[in-house]
Amino acid sequence: MAKKTNTIVNGYDYYRVTKTIGHKANGIPIKKQFYGSSKSEAEQKAIEYLQNLKLGLQFNDFITINDLFPKWLFENKKHELKPSTFESYEGLYRNYIEPDDISTQPIKDIKSINIQNFYDRLMKLELKHTNKPMTPYRVKAIHKLLHLFFVYCEKDGYTIKNPCNNVTLPKDNKKELEVLERKNKIDYFTEDEIKILVPAFDGSHYQDIVIFALATGMRQGEILGLQWTDLDFENRLIHVIHNLSNSADFDEKRKRSYSLKLQSPKSKNSIRTIPMNDTVYNMLINKPHINSMVFPRKR
Repeated sequence: MAKKTNTIVNGYDYYRVTKTIGHKANGIPIKKQFYGSSKSEAEQKAIEYLQNLKLGLQFNDFITINDLFPKWLFENKKHELKPSTFESYEGLYRNYIEPDDISTQPIKDIKSINIQNFYDRLMKLELKHTNKPMTPYRVKAIHKLLHLFFVYCEKDGYTIKNPCNNVTLPKDNKKELEVLERKNKIDYFTEDEIKILVPAFDGSHYQDIVIFALATGMRQGEILGLQWTDLDFENRLIHVIHNLSNSADFDEKRKRSYSLKLQSPKSKNSIRTIPMNDTVYNMLINKPHINSMVFPRKR
C-alpha cells in the first residue's frame, strides 16, 4: 500500500504538517512546517521539535565549535581560570581542535562517534615542535576541555546530550611499574657537582638563588615568586604558596603577549612548608629588603 502524501518538494512526495510554535509580541502565531515520508513521520518530527522548545533547547543548524568555542573560552571561562590554565586551554583549542574537521560541524549534529573519530585522528598526529607521536595524556587533556565545553552547550541548549560521555580514551602502553619508577626518580647534584656549581656563581646576582635552590629543592618559579611574607623566621619555616611564571595575555583581538605573573601553585600538593637550615636562615636574615620579593629581578 502506497504511503499517503500531500505535497511535492523538488519532485519528491512528502507529507506536510503545520504547527504553531509560539506567538509574536502582537499575538500573531508563529507557524512552522514539518515534512516526512508519511503523516506519522511528519507528526513525530513536530512533536520532537515542540518538546525541545519546552526543554528550552535553542537549536541553530549552523552554529559550529569554531563559532561558539572562542566566545565560551574568552567570555565565560577566562575570568574563572588561572592564567596558566587559560593559556593551556587556548593552546589546546588553537593547535588541535580548531584545525580539525570536527570544529566545522554543527554542534547539534556532533555525536559520540564523531568525538571518538576525532580522538583517533589525534593519536595519528605528531606533536608540533617535537616531531614525536601524540600522547594519550594530551588527548585526555583535550577530552577534558571538550567535555567542559559540551557541558556548557548542553545547559544552554545547543545540544541535547554531551557527546563526550560515551567515548573510549586511549590508554598509555607503559606499564604501571615504569610510570611509578619515573615518578619516583629524583635527579640531584652530587657533592662533586655542587663543589663546581657554587663557586661558579660566587659574587654574582644569582649566588643566593643557587645556594637557596640547593638547600630547599624548590622549583624556579617558586623561588622567584617567594615573598618576605611567606617566611617565618621565628619558627624557621618557608611557606611555598606562590609561583612566578611567564603567562600569556590576550588583547581584544586575542593576540598573545607574555608577562610575569604571581600565581598560586597548580596543585594543592605544591603548597607546602619547608624548614630553613642554618645556611638558608643566615642568608635570609641578613638579606636586604629591596621590595616585597625575596629574590627580586635584576634591573
